[in-house]
Amino acid sequence: MEIGLLLSFIGLFLSVMLSLLAFYRKRKELYNYYSVIWKSSRKLSPKEILGERPCEDFYMKRNVDELVLNRIESKQNILIIGQPLSGKTRAVYNAFKNAAKKYYVLIPRSVPMPVFQIPTDYFFRKNKVIFIDDLQHYIEKQDNYHLLFRQAQLKNLPIIAACHSGKEFTKVKNKLTEQNLNIDILFGSGVAEVEKISADTGKQVAEKLGMKWDSIKFNGTIGSIFMRLSEMERRFDTGDIIEKTILRVLRNLYLSGIYDDNNIMRTDWIKKAAARHELSAKEFEWAGWLKSLEEKEFLKVLPGAKIWAEDAYLEHVVKPEAEAPLLDIFHTAIETFKDDPEVLQLVGETIYDYALDDPQFLEFMNLAISAFSRELELLSGTDKINQLKKVKYSLGQAYFNLSQSLDTLENSRLAITYFNELLVHVTRDADPYEYARIKMKLGDAYRFLSFVDDIGTNCRNAISSYNEALEIFTIETNPLDLAITYNNLGSACGLLAESGDPVENCKRSLEAFSEARKVRDKTGYPPNDAFTKFNTANTFMYLSGFEEKEKNLLEAIKLYNEYLNSEAIRKSARNRGGTLNNMGYAYMLLAGAVNRKENLLKALEIFDEALKIRNKEQMPIDYTETMCNIGETYKYLSEVENEEMNLLRAKDALDEALTLPEIEKHPMTYSTIRYTLGSVILDLAAISGGKRDGVNIDSGMKQLTEAADAAKGYSEAHYTMIVEEIEKRKAQHGG
Repeated sequence: MEIGLLLSFIGLFLSVMLSLLAFYRKRKELYNYYSVIWKSSRKLSPKEILGERPCEDFYMKRNVDELVLNRIESKQNILIIGQPLSGKTRAVYNAFKNAAKKYYVLIPRSVPMPVFQIPTDYFFRKNKVIFIDDLQHYIEKQDNYHLLFRQAQLKNLPIIAACHSGKEFTKVKNKLTEQNLNIDILFGSGVAEVEKISADTGKQVAEKLGMKWDSIKFNGTIGSIFMRLSEMERRFDTGDIIEKTILRVLRNLYLSGIYDDNNIMRTDWIKKAAARHELSAKEFEWAGWLKSLEEKEFLKVLPGAKIWAEDAYLEHVVKPEAEAPLLDIFHTAIETFKDDPEVLQLVGETIYDYALDDPQFLEFMNLAISAFSRELELLSGTDKINQLKKVKYSLGQAYFNLSQSLDTLENSRLAITYFNELLVHVTRDADPYEYARIKMKLGDAYRFLSFVDDIGTNCRNAISSYNEALEIFTIETNPLDLAITYNNLGSACGLLAESGDPVENCKRSLEAFSEARKVRDKTGYPPNDAFTKFNTANTFMYLSGFEEKEKNLLEAIKLYNEYLNSEAIRKSARNRGGTLNNMGYAYMLLAGAVNRKENLLKALEIFDEALKIRNKEQMPIDYTETMCNIGETYKYLSEVENEEMNLLRAKDALDEALTLPEIEKHPMTYSTIRYTLGSVILDLAAISGGKRDGVNIDSGMKQLTEAADAAKGYSEAHYTMIVEEIEKRKAQHGG
């Protein structure tokens, strides 16, 4: 009996030990992706939060400190933004050290994680918090960053994040939006910008640190005092040509996004980039150069043939030999690493992020596509599934964004191709959320393609994709995804109304928008349902062509006005311009039911307001659509007053709309322009007897024929209407 008990005890002991061993092995693996795993805030070292940067005993309190403490203690997310060296990370460290409660902190690294996982805390401790430093780097390097935010929300884990201000902050907002994450939802009132300090305050800080003010290159940040930028500039200026070349190489690698977790660069990358500057040497020589730069405090040499570079010095101290545009730097990076798929992905993602918020959108986006395409070429035929998934997703996103500004037909089709190829690697059973997310992206691409090609087939494909996503998204786990998908489904149903069964499809559209609003009513996501109002208004406007014209148009106008007064519209000039354009069109249609002259003049007034935003240089397609609407409105106004003058105004607006060659690739708009222009020319010919240049029956009929050709195969309802008009005009003019 005793032997049996002993054996049972030994078996239990071994089972426990094996479980502990498995736990520690798993925890050790997770340290590849997290630098700190549920460690007490009171035991955190400065290095665990601040990395290699100095941590002086002196700390100057600012307004942001109280907000950080309050948000931590109330378990709410907070995002601290500010320029480099403004003291964002130090504010978080100080908050952890001065909080009344003890917190257990998780800090993710800015590196890809093959299978995303938030480490389990087996001790079931309370007051846990996640800290993401340099959020702009994290979302750039961690493909599954969106899962961290979603899982943190489900587990009620507050997130503290720090992010560079300016362009980097815009990049973060754009990347979050791509994943149906909204920065206002994630952080609410917890977005705080670290204020600059005055020169007088800077002098006081320098005095307390025993530093001479005239030796400091002060730029309004507390860090510019601690980091001794003037001294580092002197060291750079007095360095030899080899040291300067290496630092310039590091700067260009940093600008191109070629680094691992928070500015860690591999020496192989450095050597390869330096070779373009004819800098090559033996291992011991490289070791000597890097050691010298480490002693001068520009970088840290790390184990595993890596170095850490201080980004503040790369941005503020290292001067290029000759100023070069970012596009040139990116071109050089692609050429240098044209045979390295991993680096091409890093460069491509960096260029893509710039494209989303730069006037040179087309140049940047096409360059990003060239990097991704080269990477895919290198990966073809390999078994590197994760990299293949990443690059195909990147290409799908890039072509989808490009399709909104250039060659919609071809670029939408390419986006669809890459998203479909991605689904070969992502299955519904293995990864349902990712599968649903890609289906939603596919739906968007099909919906956009329907603007220029086979509206019926492409809208049905979009609807099918959205419905598959809706089978997976739930109100409990994915409320924002659910609301957005319902909204996009409603838009697709509204577009399908162009192809047939207009009343039925409009009502399906309104039902989908209603479901989107139900999600908001139950969960608060999204906090502003303005985007649904806009699309609902569009549907009411279209439905007005088939039933209850005045009632539906007044409802559309009311919703457009609500959208124009929403917070969402204030943040987007393009959305405001589009809303004004559609509201003007609604007034034009309303003129057909009530107050004809008054509503037509109101429409023209609103179109003029829209053109202040939808200008020809920056938004050529949008501008063309509004000019088409203006032409149509003047045509109707000619039936009320000043017939010839208003027909001439209509013709001028429509001729202007046709000056954009790209518009031929947008069949509905192009057909409408030609149709309206043809009608205007025929009406003018009837008045003037065809005495004006280009104003005669043949010219007008030619325009109508071209309008029919453009609509054929795209919108049967529109095509039928034009053919009927052609037959009517032929009868009027004797065949």
